[in-house]
Amino acid sequence: MKRAFQHRFGFLVVEIGRLYSQQFDRLAREKLGLSQAQCRLLGVLAAHDEDEPVSQAELAQKVGVSAMAVAALSDRMAAAGWIERRPSPHDRRINHLHMKPAARKALERALAISDDLTNDVLAVMTAAERAQLIALLGKARERLLSRAGGGSEEKMP
Repeated sequence: MKRAFQHRFGFLVVEIGRLYSQQFDRLAREKLGLSQAQCRLLGVLAAHDEDEPVSQAELAQKVGVSAMAVAALSDRMAAAGWIERRPSPHDRRINHLHMKPAARKALERALAISDDLTNDVLAVMTAAERAQLIALLGKARERLLSRAGGGSEEKMP
């Protein structure tokens, strides 16, 4: 018996995420020379309070990748002049990451790419349907966070 997975919540969420990520990654690489992962890292850095620097380990947790992946990503981004590492004044094993001004401009452009892609994808819906979709997905996210014991304090950048 053939199953209709396209009508299952989990399948749809993962599939939409995968397809959206592929499209965004392609556009960001073409227009910015940055991958989706690099844009996400910049987003997390931008959302973090500059007065309390973030370490690579903290970034890995917030981005949802391994510390090794963030280290490699940070190496490439530091070499390209997007971010800089500064040693922690309290622990020499820790590097804090900071965005350079060019990265802030690139992040703004990445957000514009995301907005354009989202507008194109959701153009098949009315404004009310788009608002309802976002609200319903937000509710599903909150429920998943509460099931994981994370509450609603875990905010995405």
